[in-house]
Amino acid sequence: MKDKNILLLRTCKADFWKIVSWEMKFRYLEVKKYWESRVLKTDGTPKVFDEIHIKNGYSSDSPLVVVQFSGNNGVVEHECKDCFEIELGEIIEVQNYTG
Repeated sequence: MKDKNILLLRTCKADFWKIVSWEMKFRYLEVKKYWESRVLKTDGTPKVFDEIHIKNGYSSDSPLVVVQFSGNNGVVEHECKDCFEIELGEIIEVQNYTG
């Protein structure tokens, strides 16, 4: 069985709630070397992920939402910055969160 290709992201409590309640359908990652290496292949084409894991915190029991990866829409302007627009798909699972 093939291991899943997972993109792990961190977020604040307010944004976590927006994702879980479907108010936020995209994540914006500022175009910087760090994010380029995470979301682009060495030839510059977008990586494809099986799932996106979004955590609110750094501890092992932090709230976590697992969503389907629906695509990397490329670079867009968001809040006056160039950002990768990562499309969030259906929610697969929510852990350690009571809303």
